[in-house]
Amino acid sequence: MVAADNKLFASLKELGVDIEGTLSRFVDDDEIYTRFLSRFPDEDRVTAIREAVMAKDNDAILKTAHKLKGVTANLGMDSLSEKAERIVSKIRNNVNDGFEEDLRAVSEEYDLICKTILENR
Repeated sequence: MVAADNKLFASLKELGVDIEGTLSRFVDDDEIYTRFLSRFPDEDRVTAIREAVMAKDNDAILKTAHKLKGVTANLGMDSLSEKAERIVSKIRNNVNDGFEEDLRAVSEEYDLICKTILENR
């Protein structure tokens, strides 16, 4: 159960982050989960994906998008994880176009989540 007075959790829940499900993976330890969330904006994986797309480096796109997909899934950011998965899937299926649109969707949600975390740290 999410503490009603936890502004960060409430704000992220409004964005669709699965707070309750993720907390259960963190053994209901909201302090540890909060620590992981507060570190999330410190590693800009979206810029790394963008740079790899611009360089047309499919290996780097796969590596960085896969990392973002995994981290966001572990933190309950299911929608963002699914958006990153679209990029991973395209690389694995040798689809080499449409990354800009996918990257824009990832970037918008990533920025919103990071802004929310930073405002509530």
